[in-house]
Amino acid sequence: RICRAVVKATGVDQYNVLQNNGPRAHQAVFHVHFHIIPKPAPDEATPGPGLGIDWHTTRLDDEDARALAASIAGHVA
Repeated sequence: RICRAVVKATGVDQYNVLQNNGPRAHQAVFHVHFHIIPKPAPDEATPGPGLGIDWHTTRLDDEDARALAASIAGHVA
């Protein structure tokens, strides 16, 4: 309901829902909360383009990917 309200209030039909976990993930308020960030088209951005995403990626080979997936699956309760 809140996302729909943000869409109606801003006129922007696309948005990000963000929830940070821990200080390295930019959590500054240490309780669970969510950010609803309108994402306007680049030519509509005022004052900014919404959430910028800059991931620092690395390569993961197939064997390591399978091991990681198995480890995650093994920890799912």
